[in-house]
Amino acid sequence: MSTELESYFAALRDDVDTLPAAPPAAARHRGERRRRRHTVLVTATAFAAVAAVVIALGFGLPRGGPPADRVTTPPAPVETDPVPKFQPLTPVPTGIALSTAGTPVPGTTMTIGDRAFVCWQGPGGQATVAAIDLPTGATAWGPVKLAAFADFAAVYYHPGYVLVMGRNDNGAKPDGAIFALDPRTGRTLLHVDVDSFEADDVIIGVSTLVIASRTDGQTRGYDYATGEVRWTVPDPASRIVHSLPMQHGSGRPAAAGRASLGAVLATDQFVQLTEDGTAILRDLATGVEKARRPGADKPGTVGIMMATALDGILYTTDHTTLKTLRATSLTDSTPTTEIYKTPQRVGIGPPFVCGKARICFKESTEDPGYFVGFDTERRQVVWRQDGTADTVQVVDGRALLVLSGATAQDRSAVIDPSGRQLLKPSAQAGRVTWVTSQSALVFTAEPNSGQDRKVAGLSPLDGDPVPLGSIGTVTGCSSSRTHLICIAAAGIKVWRFAT
Repeated sequence: MSTELESYFAALRDDVDTLPAAPPAAARHRGERRRRRHTVLVTATAFAAVAAVVIALGFGLPRGGPPADRVTTPPAPVETDPVPKFQPLTPVPTGIALSTAGTPVPGTTMTIGDRAFVCWQGPGGQATVAAIDLPTGATAWGPVKLAAFADFAAVYYHPGYVLVMGRNDNGAKPDGAIFALDPRTGRTLLHVDVDSFEADDVIIGVSTLVIASRTDGQTRGYDYATGEVRWTVPDPASRIVHSLPMQHGSGRPAAAGRASLGAVLATDQFVQLTEDGTAILRDLATGVEKARRPGADKPGTVGIMMATALDGILYTTDHTTLKTLRATSLTDSTPTTEIYKTPQRVGIGPPFVCGKARICFKESTEDPGYFVGFDTERRQVVWRQDGTADTVQVVDGRALLVLSGATAQDRSAVIDPSGRQLLKPSAQAGRVTWVTSQSALVFTAEPNSGQDRKVAGLSPLDGDPVPLGSIGTVTGCSSSRTHLICIAAAGIKVWRFAT
């Protein structure tokens, strides 16, 4: 059983009153943090929940219906947004009320440009989505009711579609569903019913949604714009055990880090690992095999993802010992090589992309341990941070980390390729989220005020935080370059924080 989605939904359900603006990785880890055990293996399992790259889902068939107009989804462009000029938080009235009970409503948000998309659950678990124009607070479309889910529903970041995933987790069939909506109109373009959230892999691509089903041994690529299956590939003789996107070291646009539930997007290729340790590189749009490398991973089945793929190279943690990292080129015939071995009595968790020629991983003998940045070209450690990373977001080669440790207070770091921490000590307390590649927001708790939160702006990243104001008790926050949107007990709240 894969642990990522299980802990993700559990943590989101439990943590509706926690700090806003955290991607699913943070929510998943907070759930795991309640169940800590001081062993390397379980530590690695908990840390695997940080992977927002691949989400374990069950297979289902797309709903029928005529083809829809295609939404253009180009690869994420180089960010050109001007640096925001911060100002005190100014409320922008909205017209959507969510609850009369005075308690936070489970929900998430994400933004594309100046439009925000909000998903929340009402009575009976009804998942509802609406689009909000951030400068005016007006409802652009919706509310659109999708389906009722007994467990949880959430909206995920995508640059061209509104993606919603929901789960029942109560024995019902289907167990949940995935939806893609047109961000301009709210029209449902794709609806895939999900039989089980415990076996299969999902890759959120820019143009294609990939589901690798363990139920029937088929991997399928779905067209977001039509809901149709673009291609189908059967498992090889040695069955597929994991699927993961090929990432690029420059990272993603800062906009992907503004969402409640950011996702690492596969732009052109993905990798599949078989039970006998073979790695298969496939084209995302067609499913066509591009390369095959036997022995890239240790044989066997492990319930958590112990690999990442970066700029044509697959990096794997030896899941049989938790002692070594291995690298396999998927673009040439360079053999698999061991690139790092831990000191005695130290174990390592799954690797994650932390920039160009950079991977990072947890290394410790017990929780919380420390988080390591590793140069894959020079094959040496370039930085270490105490604690466990709830969040890893790379923008323009710089890694933003939200770390948890022995204390209840989270802290953040933004690390450049040389290993230098960019944030001043005054900006490290709390959670930092990207606004642009040169600016960020900092969320911290108000002293002696329960769940009330205060917000500050950072620009430049190595500057002093600029206090912006308080936002109260909220959940599911995200932002544009100038506006912040959150879900509160009374309804959807929007503030302007910059020009």
